[in-house]
Amino acid sequence: MRRPRLLIPAIVFALALVGAGFTFLRDDSVPLIDTSDIETSPNNGPNVSASTGDTSDESSGEESPTPSAPEPTATPDPDGPSTARMAPIRVTDPAMAIGDPDAPLVMVAFESFGCLWCGNFHRLTLPGIYDKYVDTGLLRIESRMMPYEERAQPGALVGTAAGMQDRYWELAEVLYPFISGDGEPPTGRDLTDAELGDYRQRQSEDGLLAQVESHADEIGLDYEQFLIDYRSDEAAQRVTADTDMGYAVGFTGTPAVVVNGIPLGGYVSYESFDEFLTSVLEASATG
Repeated sequence: MRRPRLLIPAIVFALALVGAGFTFLRDDSVPLIDTSDIETSPNNGPNVSASTGDTSDESSGEESPTPSAPEPTATPDPDGPSTARMAPIRVTDPAMAIGDPDAPLVMVAFESFGCLWCGNFHRLTLPGIYDKYVDTGLLRIESRMMPYEERAQPGALVGTAAGMQDRYWELAEVLYPFISGDGEPPTGRDLTDAELGDYRQRQSEDGLLAQVESHADEIGLDYEQFLIDYRSDEAAQRVTADTDMGYAVGFTGTPAVVVNGIPLGGYVSYESFDEFLTSVLEASATG
C-alpha cells in the first residue's frame, strides 16, 4: 500500500558539481558518480549530500505523457546510468523509502526537515512526480537525512527518529510544508531579515519538536518514544553516516539527489525534474 504523498516546499540549491541536471543527458558524456570506494553504512545503508546555490527554473505548467520503461536492450552500456550503480548508496531501511523496489529508476535523496529548500522541493515538485513515476512503478525514492549546516541537525534527527517508527513519510506531509513557510519560494533572492528570522525559528529544535508533537496523534506517532529515538546514539550515528556518505560522493548541501548514478542538486520545477527523469530513464541500461 502506497504511503501518503509528501506535500513539501523546496529550496533552490545549486550544485556546482552538477549544473542543470537534465542537460547532462544531452551530451555524449554523462557525469556519473563513482561509488566504487563507498562503503555501506551499518544501519541505513549509504548516503549523499548536496551543495547550495540558486538553480531555480521557470515551469510551463504543461504535463507530459507518462513515460514507459525502455525496452530491454541486447547489450546494455556498462558505462551508462543504471540502477546497479545505486547499490552502494541505497537505503536499506524500508521506512525511509517509497515506490517499487524494482523500479527502473532509483533515486536517493539527501535532505532534512531542517532545510527550507527541501521543503519547497517536496511541496512543489514531488506531488506530480509521485503521480507520474512512483505510482506507475517507474521510480523508487529513498531518503537520507543530511543536515547541510549545524542548524539543520535537529531536522535530520527528527526525520531519522520518525523513520525508526516507520512514520517518516507521514510526518513529511506536515513538516516539509512547515519548514518551507508560506507563499512562493524565494528563488533568485536572499531571504529578508524577517523571513530569515522566521525560518531560523521553524528550523530550531523547539520549533520542530512542537510541530511533531502537535501532529503526532494524527499520524500515529508515539511522541514519547519519538523523543527517546530523537536523542539516541543510533539516530545520531545514522545522520553522521548519511552526512559522511554525502561528502564522500561530493555533495555539500541539500537538497541533492542521485538517480541511477546521475547527481542533481538544487531546487528544480516539476517540469524540469520530469524532463530529467525521462532522460535518465531513456539513457539507463536495461536488460
